[in-house]
Amino acid sequence: MTQSQDLSPGGVEALTVELLRLSQQIDRSERPEDLANILAPIVDRSHGALHLIAQIFDVIATTCADFALQDSYVNELQDLSCDAYSELTNLRDRLNGLDEQFRTFSPNVTRIPRGQRPARPW
Repeated sequence: MTQSQDLSPGGVEALTVELLRLSQQIDRSERPEDLANILAPIVDRSHGALHLIAQIFDVIATTCADFALQDSYVNELQDLSCDAYSELTNLRDRLNGLDEQFRTFSPNVTRIPRGQRPARPW
C-alpha cells in the first residue's frame, strides 16, 4: 500500500470551502429526506465526517507528546486536543442516527422558507 500524499494548505482550504458549501446546501434543503441524505455521511458513528474530525484531534494529542521534551507548553495543547477529541466523540455518539430521525417524517412534509414562516406568538 502506498502512502497518500499530504494535503497542501490549499487542499485544506478547499475542504473548508466545501464545508461552507455543505452548510449552504443544508440551508436550502426542502425536505427532511434531503437533510437525511446530507447528514448520513456526517454523523455515521464509524465512518462519518464527525468521527474523522474527532480522530484528527486524537492524532494531534498524540503528536504533541513528540514535542514535550523540547517545550512543556505543548502539554497544554495536548490537554486541549484531548478535550476536543472527547467532546467530539461525545457529540458523534449523540448525533449518531440523526439522519434516520429525519427519515421518520411524513413524505409530504416540506420546509417553510424563513421569509414565509408565521411569527412566533412570544
